[in-house]
Amino acid sequence: MITVIIDTNILIDAGGDDFNYSRRIMNEVMRGNVRAVASHKILRENRLILNRLVNDPQHYELVNNFFNCIEVVLVNKRVKMVKYDEDDNKFLACAEEAGADYIISNDSHLWEIGEYKGTKILTPEDFWHEYKTLNNESGNEAWQEWIRGIIK
Repeated sequence: MITVIIDTNILIDAGGDDFNYSRRIMNEVMRGNVRAVASHKILRENRLILNRLVNDPQHYELVNNFFNCIEVVLVNKRVKMVKYDEDDNKFLACAEEAGADYIISNDSHLWEIGEYKGTKILTPEDFWHEYKTLNNESGNEAWQEWIRGIIK
């Protein structure tokens, strides 16, 4: 099973609509198809920022349901790879400790690293396409389901 670390900005973006890549990824985690891990530091940041920025009750409930699916990883390492936003190093440390396959983020400070000790750092869209390719799927299943619902 693929193991991912999801940046806080992905959780915020997931409230945009039911079919954006961030929401699709969260849904895959909640269905048990993708394993999501986070350190205590990452979860603390998630909760702090979401409590400040998320006002929509449905989005807030979605994210809290997502939190119930995250596996907490104890991180004892310190990493100093991200220079311009050193706080983002917690994602790399967690990835190393957990042996994560991917960090999914919309943060350019992480993208510029590209890969860290075997963990790829991708945007939600790039991750989704790679994930669907690994599963021999087109990635358009959610859209097709939505269209079928309209046609009925």
